[in-house]
Parts: sequence; structure tokens; C-alpha cells
Amino acid sequence: MKQEKKKRKRKSKLVFVALIMMLGFGGAFAYFGYDYFLYWQDGRVAQQQTDTVRNMFQDQMADINQLIREASRTNAGGSSMDQLAVRTISFDTSPLDEAREMTGNPDIVGFLFVEGTNITNVILQGEDNYFYLHRDMYGNHNVNGSVFMDFRNAANFTDPNTILYGHNMNNGTMFHNVRYYMQQEFFQEHPLIKVFTDEKLFVYEIFSAFSTRVDHAYRMDFDYIQVQFEEDGDFGNLVDEMARRSVYYTGVIASGDDRVLVLSTCTNVQRNTRYVVVARLVQEYLIVN
Repeated sequence: MKQEKKKRKRKSKLVFVALIMMLGFGGAFAYFGYDYFLYWQDGRVAQQQTDTVRNMFQDQMADINQLIREASRTNAGGSSMDQLAVRTISFDTSPLDEAREMTGNPDIVGFLFVEGTNITNVILQGEDNYFYLHRDMYGNHNVNGSVFMDFRNAANFTDPNTILYGHNMNNGTMFHNVRYYMQQEFFQEHPLIKVFTDEKLFVYEIFSAFSTRVDHAYRMDFDYIQVQFEEDGDFGNLVDEMARRSVYYTGVIASGDDRVLVLSTCTNVQRNTRYVVVARLVQEYLIVN
């Protein structure tokens, strides 16, 4: 009788433990499932925002791409676009003003696009490099964050080294497509980066793509996000090192006389590693109203 009682007690304990485990796993599943839902929901919101702003620039992008194709044909046979003639582009209204009015956000400083990719984003600049890590163009919390310029940079893209950051989101938003520049074929299909500002359109030609490591204290094995340069030749040395680290030969030569644009994103492969794409300014188009 006593032994039977012990068996029943042990069985009850097992049932209780099983029930607790089921509730535990169920709770964990519900928690992570909801978290996963929010992640993709934020991704959908981010993509809708990108599509809305892209549509504002759609006509201008088509006109600009045609201008660049025509100019490129006149420079056929060259290894870069150095000899392009200066041109102007006319807008009835500034798409950037429309974007600022739509969002109520004066932090919008430009618009980035790479033809044929999902690298099509408003560029924001905060008072530090943290605010837009997890906020959208409206300033609302969003795990996708925004594409944003280093707070130390001049907002008009006149610095020798201008850095843009964005998350490598697995839902395809922000700088997800930057990862593909580690493949030479992708670079060959998409060699140019274009940036709108209020006054100019800048066309950049990619000359390097590489990955690098950042440690927990955000020290780097290679400090590619320098903005100020104290000594003559420091920027030229940086450009040379950027070119040397490229995972393939682009055929584009850059020097310390160039102005450079950097796209930086996490690799999502190894902790604290970054994919970096670097391009040199090859053309400025003056925007007139």
C-alpha cells in the first residue's frame, strides 16, 4: 500500500513537471513568435516607407540614370568617369523637401540609391551615431533603424571621407544588399552609387569592398570611419589601405585627392564584423529649381 502510494506520488510529480515544461516551452514559443512577428512587421513598415520615398524620386532617378548613361557613352573606353561634363538637373519641387514635410523630420539630409538594388533610402543625420540605429525616418522606434550619416560628417557631403551606416536586415531592408558587394559580379552590375542632396546629385564609383572586425570597445583592426585627418597624407594612406583590402580588383583607382563615400553594415556572420563598400566621387550634378 505504501509502495503504491509512492508510485502515485512519483507519477503525479512527473505529470506536474511535464505540464510545467509544456507551459514553459509554450510560453517561450509564444514570446519568441511574437518577437519574430514584430521584427517582420517593422520590416514591412520600413519597406513601405522606403517605397513611398522612392516613388517621390522615381522620375528624377530615371532622368538621372539616362543622363549618366549618355555621359558614360561619351567616355567609352576609359577606366573611370573622370572626364564627364558638368551638368545640371532641374526639379519643380525638391523631393527632399517633400520627404521632410511628409515625416516632419528635419534630420533628412539626402537620398541614397543604387540602380537595380534595394539600396534606396533616405539618409538621416542625428546628434550621435545611436539615435537612428533603431528609429525610422519619422523618429519612431523600429528595429530596422535607418540609413544615417556619421554625426561628425558635414551634411553636404564635402568631407574627404563620408560614412553612411545601415543595418544588414534579413528581411531585405536597409543595407541588406551591401553584403552582395562581396561578390565581384554584383559590383560589375551595380558599380555606381548616387546621392541626392538639396543642392547637388553626387555620383560615386565603387573602388573597394571588404570586411573588417570591430571589438567590444569598438576599436577596429582597421579604422575606416575616420572623419578628421591631422597630418598631410593621412587620408591618402586611408584610401590606399581601403583599396588594398578589397576582396577583388575593381579596376577603379582612388587617391587622397578624391572624396570618398563609405557604406558600412554588420556581416551577421561573425560577431562584431562589418561589410564595407567604398566609392570615390566622380561627378557632381548641380540641382536647379
